[in-house]
Amino acid sequence: MTIATAQSHTTVTSSDGTAIYATAVGNPELPSIVFIHGFALSAKVFERLFSDSRLLQRFYLVAFDVRGHGRSGKPLSPESYEQRLFADDFKAVLDHFGLKKPIVVGWSLGGLVIADIFAHLPREMVSAVVYLNSLPWGGPAIPRVATPEILAILPQVIGATGDIDVATTFAARVHFIEMCFNEPAEDIPISIKWEWLGMGVTQPPAVAGMAVGRTQDESGLVEAGRAGLPVLLVYGTRDRLLDGSAVESLLRENFMALEVHKIEGGSHSPFADEGYEETVVALEKYAKSLIRRESYK
Repeated sequence: MTIATAQSHTTVTSSDGTAIYATAVGNPELPSIVFIHGFALSAKVFERLFSDSRLLQRFYLVAFDVRGHGRSGKPLSPESYEQRLFADDFKAVLDHFGLKKPIVVGWSLGGLVIADIFAHLPREMVSAVVYLNSLPWGGPAIPRVATPEILAILPQVIGATGDIDVATTFAARVHFIEMCFNEPAEDIPISIKWEWLGMGVTQPPAVAGMAVGRTQDESGLVEAGRAGLPVLLVYGTRDRLLDGSAVESLLRENFMALEVHKIEGGSHSPFADEGYEETVVALEKYAKSLIRRESYK
């Protein structure tokens, strides 16, 4: 079987005119998986996954830069970060690539976009959800599931107060990137850490605050979860940003068809370090099971 490996890159226009960068690789006739990255980063973090032949044999892989991040537009008005616009961005990407009922994988803060999708788009647009070291929505859920380590530096990371200078914010961002991996993180190539840090440099501090602190309505997602939306939670047990067991507890309250895969000793970014193999196997196994159940076409 010939595997399509040519990666396409494009920019789509959302409902408010904001440019959204998107990329895809594989055979568009196959079932699709859409990946959503985390805070201060971009779709490029999924680069290794997008070259994995096991995934490309079975799935069409798509990712995009969330508004305010990476190669997408970074409007400076609070109105540009309303929940419906994140849903519109997602729909614009699906429309461009002709995607039908994809599995949506939200990593880290990227999981919040899934709540936006279910708040403003038909439930049938998404086949299943994978939370990869992620949380389902923001607001009060953040202090419930975030670790003390990240909560201690979060104001500095996002530049939340006017008295935090650029040097302090940058130092906090460096610490944040280190926290994405297990401690110590010497085994992670410095090129990876510098690349991830560089992605955040493109994000204005004001945008960072709006991306994290925006208001969300999770009721549509909760309704879908209680009605049987298929959900997989994958998390590393040594995640320095999120308490995976706390996330699991939150999800079990609201998702009736929840499955959980723990990566023992795994970091916040298992797809980018020693947890890579287990992440791919868990994702592939879950997606294949959905196909067998004929709940995903």
